[in-house]
Amino acid sequence: MYIVGIIVVIVFLLIVGLITASKRIKKNEKKLRLEMEMANPLPKEKQHLLAYGANLALYRTDSPRILPIDVDNETLREVLSSYWDVNNPEEAVETLEWLLTEGHRTKFGQLFMALKAGQSFTEEEVGKSQECFESAQEAMMKKLSFTKSDFERVDTIAAWDFDRAVNVARWSYIVGYITEEQTWSYITRAADAGSHAFQSWKDYFISFAFGRAIAYEGDIYD
Repeated sequence: MYIVGIIVVIVFLLIVGLITASKRIKKNEKKLRLEMEMANPLPKEKQHLLAYGANLALYRTDSPRILPIDVDNETLREVLSSYWDVNNPEEAVETLEWLLTEGHRTKFGQLFMALKAGQSFTEEEVGKSQECFESAQEAMMKKLSFTKSDFERVDTIAAWDFDRAVNVARWSYIVGYITEEQTWSYITRAADAGSHAFQSWKDYFISFAFGRAIAYEGDIYD
């Protein structure tokens, strides 16, 4: 019993240590974001445009209020190359145009509406999309107090495309694939499309979350 007690104490201390370390990391990340925002201020209207990329930016611990991010250019080029097949200006423009005019909403829009309507599919038919969709819906209701009526208002996963477009434009500008003028043009287009497609930020977030669940098959808890 004495040994068991020691083990319990050790495990408890390890858990407390991990929680403390996690809080410290988050606090440092927030401090760094604030320092970068103060060093690279933008007018409110441009911050509003960047808000349409805030979901992915904050997931990556980037600031959603400025263009620069705390990642070296070589790493960012690797991200664009590995995840987006973007290796030069032409591919950056092609990808951004695709996100703004087609994106995953074109391929997965019908599946989203079918899942919303309660249709069921096998894993052979849709992979993990249905499982991830249901998990996302459950988590948003449990953790964010969203309701089914909130979900009913959203009939597109377009925010998943618009949010990514804002961030791909930022990254492409940082590594030198597009100009700052082009960057703001793409970000403005994404923001304009988002503002017309959604009535609220809640709707925008729901659309992004469902888009990620269905198209990317991503765990909502990420």
